[in-house]
Amino acid sequence: MPANPATGQTFMVVGTLRDDTDPAEFAARREDEHRQLEVLRSQGKIGAHHVSPARRTTFVEVAAADQGQVAEILATLPFARFFDADVYPLAPEDAAEGTRS
Repeated sequence: MPANPATGQTFMVVGTLRDDTDPAEFAARREDEHRQLEVLRSQGKIGAHHVSPARRTTFVEVAAADQGQVAEILATLPFARFFDADVYPLAPEDAAEGTRS
């Protein structure tokens, strides 16, 4: 997902499922989570979304102006309360190309 000029930058969010997550509550919110992800995708705020169940981790690509806006976007997701998130700003694609050997 290239950075959206309107938002400024792309971030990778690595979310780790909290140990105290109630599996029944988590499962009950799954459909709402998927619906909200689709809304955010249609707005250009969310790109790739990958899950590693074995590691209890999710990876979400977010387009935002800054890390504060990333937090605001993530807060709209029903699963946000179940994850501890680490946010990483990504280099623009042109800059990333220059780092490959």
